[in-house]
Amino acid sequence: MAKKNTKMRIFDVSIDLFSKYGYDGVSIRQIAKEVGIKESSIYNHYQSKESILESILSYYINEMLKEEAPVMQSRENLDMDFDQFYKEGSDRFILKLSEPKMMRITRIFLVESYHNEKIRNFVKEAIIGYAIKGWQDLFELMKEKRFIKKDADIKQLAESFYYYGLFLLYEHFIINYPEDDEKFLKDFEKRTTAHMKLLFNSVKIEDKGKNKDDKSNEESIRLEEENDYLKVENLVRDAFWNVYRPGAYEHYIVHNLREDGSFIEDLAYVMEKDNEIIGHINYSKGRLNLYKENRYGVDIKLNEGSKDAVVLGPIAIDSKYQKQGYGSRLINHTLRLARDMNIPFIFVIGDENYYSRFGFESASKYNFFLDGTDTNEENPFFMIKVFENKFKDIDYDKGIFHNPKVFYVDEEEVDEFDRNFEYKEKKVQEGQLEI
Repeated sequence: MAKKNTKMRIFDVSIDLFSKYGYDGVSIRQIAKEVGIKESSIYNHYQSKESILESILSYYINEMLKEEAPVMQSRENLDMDFDQFYKEGSDRFILKLSEPKMMRITRIFLVESYHNEKIRNFVKEAIIGYAIKGWQDLFELMKEKRFIKKDADIKQLAESFYYYGLFLLYEHFIINYPEDDEKFLKDFEKRTTAHMKLLFNSVKIEDKGKNKDDKSNEESIRLEEENDYLKVENLVRDAFWNVYRPGAYEHYIVHNLREDGSFIEDLAYVMEKDNEIIGHINYSKGRLNLYKENRYGVDIKLNEGSKDAVVLGPIAIDSKYQKQGYGSRLINHTLRLARDMNIPFIFVIGDENYYSRFGFESASKYNFFLDGTDTNEENPFFMIKVFENKFKDIDYDKGIFHNPKVFYVDEEEVDEFDRNFEYKEKKVQEGQLEI
């Protein structure tokens, strides 16, 4: 399946055409011509043009729902500062919206809602109705937790916030079209954040016990500096110790990466709180080889593979600050930087339930597999975040990703390196990968 299958090509071409010429202005014949197939072949995959539209709208909702947190997990996340809480949700939404395909679909339903009843109902129920209900639930919870005043009009708050963002989308996609998308997204983030603060500040309950001049809870995300190295290595060591195996070697990887050609220095960030480093993240360049099976069943390596296939990690958060949203903010911040650096896609190896919230999906969807794993089975722990699919027009059967060589460490060398740190006992624990 390597080359994008016909159904996917029909889907993508339809999005492009509908966004340019409108749903009614595009025919099945035109779609077939752009895909390069016979008109009748479309009906092998979709019953009608309307069913193509339905699949596009369904795709949009499914993708956007991945980015709802922390709003839809607000009971757990509201314990963090509201500005941080809102920023995390905003970052996720904008990161997803910034994908070219999602931008085109947004224009389709905004423009077509004027005269297409199916799309109009979709916007009313799945977009506006669902979102406002979510914000109402959030504000109700904030009232319950006494973050906002008892007499605050919850419905009005939800509508006032959401309709402003919706107006900005209409302004961009209809009134100012074709304005630069990147410029709009930056402006969108600033304007919606300022609007939200205005609304929230009008109804919030002031914390009388908090000194407004106290900046001890401030946090910042910045590039790693040389004098951070030892602190970072201790942080990473502590965060991973006895988690996946007795002891840890992630801190040794972090140490070696800085002198390795695969290291992406511009994406090595630390998070500080109370002037202490509480988080760290790295990105590096691996290798993705593409293969095409010949008629004899032999895999032939293609030349189109990427030597700069970026992988996220290691990432570590101080144990005292885990499960409080700090890791999410660090990931979202650096993913946006990676996108701005024109990095087309990023791999990660980890918990699919966690990383899916940032738009990562199973790499096997693209027939990409981690070196050493079974290519006939899905590896849910091996995921990819695609900003731009560089391989959509390449006829390949599978891709094999190889981590940077620095990720493969010698246990004796790790033990020797570990002598530079305070002694910690290695323990065999349940849930480790190697026991």
